[in-house]
Amino acid sequence: MTAAEKRKELQKLLRSDDVIMAPSAYDALSAKCIEKAGFSLCSTTGYGMHGAQLGCPDNGLLAFNEMEDALGNMADAIDIPLIADAEGGYGNAVNTWRTVRTFEKAGVAGLFIEDQKLPPNCPFLKENDMISTEEMIGKIHAALDARTDDNFIIIARTEARGDEAIRRCNLYLEAGADMVKPLPMSREDMIRFPQEISGLLHVGFAPGKPFSAGLTAEDAGALGYKIVTYPMTALFAAVKAMQDAMLHLKKYGCDDGLLDNFITMEEYFRLVDADKFRFMDQKYLPSRASGCENTL
Repeated sequence: MTAAEKRKELQKLLRSDDVIMAPSAYDALSAKCIEKAGFSLCSTTGYGMHGAQLGCPDNGLLAFNEMEDALGNMADAIDIPLIADAEGGYGNAVNTWRTVRTFEKAGVAGLFIEDQKLPPNCPFLKENDMISTEEMIGKIHAALDARTDDNFIIIARTEARGDEAIRRCNLYLEAGADMVKPLPMSREDMIRFPQEISGLLHVGFAPGKPFSAGLTAEDAGALGYKIVTYPMTALFAAVKAMQDAMLHLKKYGCDDGLLDNFITMEEYFRLVDADKFRFMDQKYLPSRASGCENTL
């Protein structure tokens, strides 16, 4: 699927009656795992990308060009739409304009920008200050003007709480945002937001947090949310598995006891589409084709 086709597919998903589950990837390999599991939409996580690329918390240190490169690789690796975490637009409204242009060229199907003051930080890391609604609306207008494909979706995220979150989300929708992403802090917020916000809603589920504990994506859809993302699921699962494996290897000096926890080499080659590259070797490098087959 081309980038334009992926954006059309995302619009089709948004018009459907079903809630859309979109686990969050932090690199190309995790994006492929999400696609291979059968999900129709992949999101990204700035939280996870900071950890994977810099080994640091989600504190705004990941630079614009680093994010651009990572998103291009992720979008190329999968054949489903990708929605990107674009932090605070990487600057003012003019910077946001460039961010949208650049991310669209990278093959992304949509993005969300947030109303934090720069540098943005994960709200679970520390309390964040917000820009004014007027400044955020300027960023939304710049984002809308920047896109060259109307199927590219612009999502506005707010760090506000309660009544202020509702007020801001409705203003952002009036400004032209295709969807908004409030941050519920309680089950009451989860129920109330769809009732008082007049537009499509995106929510991110965080493991163990009271607002989403025990809820399925279908439950969220029944409440009125359209997209449910899981920013930490792939990241936390992968980190726990790697930590356990490294501790085992350090203790026993071999990985024989871990084999039941591994995918096989054949399964890994299927995940990374080795057959596609075998075919390319045979098509473009016939003298090396047999050697490639033996290697893989």
